[in-house]
Amino acid sequence: MVAAAGLAAGLMPGAAAYGSSTHDDDDRDSKLTSQQRKLVHTLRDITEDYRSLDEAMEDGYKKGSDCVDKPGVGAMGFHYVKNSLVDAKTDARKPEVLVYMPNKQGRYKLVAVEFLSTAKKRPEIAGLKFENGPFPGTFALHAWVWRDNPDGMFAAYNPDLKCPK
Repeated sequence: MVAAAGLAAGLMPGAAAYGSSTHDDDDRDSKLTSQQRKLVHTLRDITEDYRSLDEAMEDGYKKGSDCVDKPGVGAMGFHYVKNSLVDAKTDARKPEVLVYMPNKQGRYKLVAVEFLSTAKKRPEIAGLKFENGPFPGTFALHAWVWRDNPDGMFAAYNPDLKCPK
C-alpha cells in the first residue's frame, strides 16, 4: 500500500553492528507523566504477542523499511507496518508500526512501536506531540517500550542501537 511504500522509500538503511538488548521498567525515566506511564503499560500489554515477528506478520504487519539509522545519532530499526491502521486517527491500542532489531542470534525482537498518522494537524497522545513523519503529510511518534533508550522513552532514534551490516 502507499504508506508502506512511502515508509520504505523515505527511510535510509544503515550499516553497523547491533548491540545487546535490555529492558527495565519505565520508572527509570522519572520524566514520564502518569498518562505516559499508562500509555507505556497499554503498549506493552497489547504488543506482548508481537515480540515475535512471526506473530506480528500473521496479524498483518508487513516490512515497511530496512533498518533505519542516522550516523552519529543512533538507529530506529526495521519497521513493520499494518497498512489498515494508517490513517488520521491515533489509538493507543492500535500502533500502526512495530520496530524490530535482530538479537545476537539474528532473531528479530520487538524494541519499539511507532504511531504513524496522516492527520491534517499534528496529533498528540498522552501529552506527547508527534514529530514530522518519514514522508510528506505524515506525523510519527516512537515509544521504546521493549528496549531502553538513553535519549528517552519517546525519542525517535536510540543511540545504543546500530543497524546490522
